[in-house]
Amino acid sequence: MLLVVLAAAGTAAASTLNVSPVRIELSPTVSTAVLTLRNPEDAPVTVQATPAAWSQADQQDQLTDTHDVLVTPPLFTIPPKGHQIVRVALLRKPDASRELDYRLVLAEIPPPGTPESTGLRFALRITMPVFVAAPVPTAPDLTWHHSWLADGTLRIEAHNNGTAHIQVIDFDVQTADQAARIVHTDAARYLLPGSSAHWEIHPDSDFPRASRIVIRGHSDAADFKVSSDSGPS
Repeated sequence: MLLVVLAAAGTAAASTLNVSPVRIELSPTVSTAVLTLRNPEDAPVTVQATPAAWSQADQQDQLTDTHDVLVTPPLFTIPPKGHQIVRVALLRKPDASRELDYRLVLAEIPPPGTPESTGLRFALRITMPVFVAAPVPTAPDLTWHHSWLADGTLRIEAHNNGTAHIQVIDFDVQTADQAARIVHTDAARYLLPGSSAHWEIHPDSDFPRASRIVIRGHSDAADFKVSSDSGPS
């Protein structure tokens, strides 16, 4: 379950929602999903739910309008201490060879009469991943690379050559000979098929600028351990 706080800009008040599940997974045999939003507050909350196609470019998420996914109801008010069922349905066939990726955008609409409600300006929005599996087995396939910048920053890059997403949750970095102590980062990030990401880590000055490092980490697919060879900085 995801606890979401939707805070209206410029006010001290905030709305709180409990959302379950935290992501939606569809497939050729499961074309619909049910989402439950609960309002534990003493005031009603109005929410607009909108699907979006999800892609990534230059390490940025790109959300665009889509008619591939239907969300019902698209606009609703959850009463105090109440809940709302939202249904998400896939309107197209899954891709034959790779995962399809979408986001469900949940945005609070401030109550009428508040400055934030002018022109239906949303307070704060959250987005939830919607993954559509292909009819054949798919999987992420990461390749890793690292380089040392002039100021001692360790830049680690990953590219997803696979046919499904992966969420890198965290990882440790150590020299291949294990002579240097471990450097840890917990910058979680999704990599969709065909996308790349990089992390910039700042080890202590005595951490050797090794040409080969070992990366051990956790993801939503599995734990991983890989070696990376450095290239030009």
